[in-house]
Amino acid sequence: MNDRIVVASNIHGRMTDVRGRYELGDGVFEILSDGSVRSGGPGSEASSLDLLVASLVSCALNAFRQDFVEAGEPDRHVEIFARVERRLEGDYLGTLIMECFIDAIDPRGADELVLEYKKRCRIYNALKDSLPVVFVLHTPDSVIR
Repeated sequence: MNDRIVVASNIHGRMTDVRGRYELGDGVFEILSDGSVRSGGPGSEASSLDLLVASLVSCALNAFRQDFVEAGEPDRHVEIFARVERRLEGDYLGTLIMECFIDAIDPRGADELVLEYKKRCRIYNALKDSLPVVFVLHTPDSVIR
């Protein structure tokens, strides 16, 4: 085995007793996920798209809370509301809109945070052509689009 390879994620998935509901986990955590109603799933637990969006939001929260924070200073408070918008017709993912509320930063610093996120987030970079992301940044001083 190549010693330069690391297992970054190791998920087990299985069907449950509810048709179209799946249990996903790694032995430490467990997530329930439903197939979409369109595909015959119950649609009440997180969908695969919800999990994908949650991954991008989680990565952004992690970056925005700590990037460019000086040693010894507290993390920023960040809150993100994300939604995927798409036309009714067509079979594409749509566009992810992330409304980001970031405390203790000016608009220029917020722009820098987004640029750093776009450089470093592997999930974003893998998906950006299939699921474009629009950041709407709210800082204490202004709203940036």
